[in-house]
Amino acid sequence: MKQVSIPEWGRLIRGKNLLLDPKFDHLNWTSATLSNEDFEDVLLLLKDPVHQDIKPFFRFSLVNGVKVLTSQNYVGVIQTSSGCQIEILPKISKSMSQEAARVILVKMLVELKDSPFKEATMANLHPQKMPLFELVIRLFLNYVQEIIKKGIARQYVDLQDNLVFLRGKLQLYEHIRRNSVDRSRFYCEYDEFERNRPINRLIKQALITVSKLSKSSINLQTCKECLHWFDNVPASQDFRMDFRAIKQDRFIQHYEKALPICRLILEQLNPLTRPGQHEVFSMLFDMNRVFENYVGAKLNSNLSEWQIEPKVERKYLVEDHKNQNTFELIPDLELKQNRKSKINSVIADAKWKLLDETKPSFAISRSDVYQLFAYAKTYMIDQDLKIVVLIYPKTEQFSEPLQPFWFRKRLEVLYVIPFDLVEDKPVTTSLINPFKVVL
Repeated sequence: MKQVSIPEWGRLIRGKNLLLDPKFDHLNWTSATLSNEDFEDVLLLLKDPVHQDIKPFFRFSLVNGVKVLTSQNYVGVIQTSSGCQIEILPKISKSMSQEAARVILVKMLVELKDSPFKEATMANLHPQKMPLFELVIRLFLNYVQEIIKKGIARQYVDLQDNLVFLRGKLQLYEHIRRNSVDRSRFYCEYDEFERNRPINRLIKQALITVSKLSKSSINLQTCKECLHWFDNVPASQDFRMDFRAIKQDRFIQHYEKALPICRLILEQLNPLTRPGQHEVFSMLFDMNRVFENYVGAKLNSNLSEWQIEPKVERKYLVEDHKNQNTFELIPDLELKQNRKSKINSVIADAKWKLLDETKPSFAISRSDVYQLFAYAKTYMIDQDLKIVVLIYPKTEQFSEPLQPFWFRKRLEVLYVIPFDLVEDKPVTTSLINPFKVVL
């Protein structure tokens, strides 16, 4: 089973034609070759009208007549019908290894609101030891093992059967009809306290799916052991219906952590099998949203003097156009002072882009600056000095905060600061520190 890893903006190359081409730096894992079949499997997703949402993940091109797919700002894993696992990882340094990139990604995914790693801790995952896909499976199996230890949930089920002893209520009409000759039996209606309930059927079906997808011997052995405990539970035949049928009670409280990742396995990691189609699945995350969530979570723990508001009130740049509001503004973060100050709040946006101090304007996007200027004018009308902050990942080319950017009349100021993904905190200095407002 083949496993390949590429970074964001890395390339998947069809065939082995370009293995020795110096334009593709294989020593730095910026590109990887796929067999014709595996490449066409990935390309199939781009062409499939049912899965239009896959299109932002890759850009197709021809290089010297060879087909190339360039990954965009999405990370995660794709598995082709042959079992080839394609892992896409973030990369913020030329010298960063695959293992280090995977550690940073999983650490960030732990903070993502709807991530399969949401309830996990880095100490239990050991992300440097296995690919991202196997990590998801490992986490799910850990949760199932916890369920088994605490007890597989049961519920009362109404049953009717022709028994050799009286149990529950005798169904007189049916009893006479069936047993008028053989009087040794009783047709009864009774309650059975059994494991056949929707939530267990879902876990069983997810375990069966995992047993077909995982390539890790450890995961497969653990999955086999877990399936033994669910031996008397039928697998879900309609997982969407079973998810809707789940009834919350005290018997399934310990299932809470397993359910989101169970849903992920059944809804997203299940191969897309249709007549004429190959079996391909994907689990991909938008790095813009991952970085935004992570910065918000870590600022909250680093800046005790500030209250971090990740969901900022939506406003509009234009409040009256044909009696309607238009051009909606949605900042990533609003930081509010916990004590009285001339600076009541600061608006910040986290951008998953790599700056370069050697390039004009540090390669800061003009649209990013315009966006923050609009925030300053719209959100801090009553504030004398309006402070806005752009936060980018720290890299070798962007390791220190930039000098403040003052707008006209010096009423608005933009700070551009790096966020250290190893130390999990913004990089600031005593002279340039927007969060302490030292000006």
